[in-house]
Amino acid sequence: MKVFIWLILGLLLTALSAKEINSDQVKVAYVYNFLKHTTWPNESKFEDYDLLVVSKNENLKNMFLILSSRKLLENKKIRVSFYDGKIPKNIQAVYVDSDNAPMYEKLFHEYDSSSVLLISDDYKDKQKVMINLTQNGDMVTFEINKPNLINRSLRVSPDLILLGGTEIDVAKLYKSSQNELKEQKETIAELNKKIKERNNELSEKIAAIENQKAALKEQQSKIESQNTMITKQLEAISDQKNTIKAQQLEVDTIQKNIAIQKENLLLEEKKVAEKEKTLKQLLQSHQEKQQKIIGAKEELESLNKEIESQNKNLVQKEGTISIQRIAIGAMLVLFGIIAFLIRYVVKQNRLLNALSRTDPLTGLLNRRVVMEQMDNEVQKYNRYQTPFSILFIDVDHFKMINDNYGHDKGDRVLKLMGSLMNQHTRSTDVCVRWGGEEFMVLAVNTDLKNSLQLAEHFREVIENYDFEIGRKVTVSIGVSTVNKGQDKEEMIKVADNALYTAKTTGRNRICY
Repeated sequence: MKVFIWLILGLLLTALSAKEINSDQVKVAYVYNFLKHTTWPNESKFEDYDLLVVSKNENLKNMFLILSSRKLLENKKIRVSFYDGKIPKNIQAVYVDSDNAPMYEKLFHEYDSSSVLLISDDYKDKQKVMINLTQNGDMVTFEINKPNLINRSLRVSPDLILLGGTEIDVAKLYKSSQNELKEQKETIAELNKKIKERNNELSEKIAAIENQKAALKEQQSKIESQNTMITKQLEAISDQKNTIKAQQLEVDTIQKNIAIQKENLLLEEKKVAEKEKTLKQLLQSHQEKQQKIIGAKEELESLNKEIESQNKNLVQKEGTISIQRIAIGAMLVLFGIIAFLIRYVVKQNRLLNALSRTDPLTGLLNRRVVMEQMDNEVQKYNRYQTPFSILFIDVDHFKMINDNYGHDKGDRVLKLMGSLMNQHTRSTDVCVRWGGEEFMVLAVNTDLKNSLQLAEHFREVIENYDFEIGRKVTVSIGVSTVNKGQDKEEMIKVADNALYTAKTTGRNRICY
């Protein structure tokens, strides 16, 4: 009776702040009375009562906030919080409105082992409700499932029924569930019978399939054996192809080197022929001068004999003195001619010697000179360990320069290359034209580190120099430094291999 009076007072208090009593106000009043008539374990230790409200109804939420600000339970505050996606712990009650029914089942299982009072709003599954609000028109009532409350160690006052609630007939629910379960079992039995018949049919089909599988497996085994043999044959063929490809690459490289060497040889033969022609001309001129000198010597000897004869008869033939004076004058003139011829021959010999030691196009020394100098440097290294290096320099794409701009432009590039070599090397270094578009620098008293610095400096100078042919000119450089037990031929071979690597790996670079 007291419960009913409290409910009426609650409704009257709410009505004072609103024009009329609606269903939300009734639900809030019911929730407050559910809390008042519920007993929790260890309730005396609560600091306050925590109520979680799961609802998006702003009016309903505001009413719960008003309730928490105005009402107490056992002289303790009712602290209301609203669901924001996180499920709090250590709460005493939860209210879930009808619009959030799926959340009720989640919370029912979440708080399965906790003494939490779950208040639902028109939830359909009566087996899971504790206290469930129901509405028929404007009339709001509620129903109680005591077994669920007892399972959560909650005790509800018997006076709560006087508020208009009804107890859910759990036995009736159980009987209804058993009937449904019986029908489901009969349906399952029928299905199992059909499944068994279907399984028998499938067993026969599976047996047939297994026989087919065995036959297919045997065929598969034969196919795999054949595939293995084919794979091995393909691998052998692939290895042979790779070997043939490698051999073909080697043949191509050799043919390319032969073509380059042939081209260089033709150029060398052409230059040698030109030198031989020049040398023959000089020799012919030298022979002609020698003949003149011999004739002059013979005339000089004849004059000497004549002078001796005239000297013997000088006393007797004073009249011939004037003639002898004339002869002496002629002899002096002849001596002057002979002296001129001798100086000319010496000059020609020096010129011939210079031609045999220098390159006529670039003015650099030739291969013979550097080979002699390398012999000296090898001896110095073997005696005093004085290092020296050689730089093989090759003009990149020189044939393209000749083909595109003409041989006169190509010769100009070679001349300027020789001039730049003299400008950017030391006076002690030997710069030579090795042949064609190849040059060599013999860097004396220079180790590998310094020779690489010299090579890089010269490569940059060439790349940045304007040869006035409308395009950049670059060089590839191979470097070799003397090692113990090496002779000049081995050093030259090492540098030549390094140069070949530089040209085949992109040009305009240095290899050692």
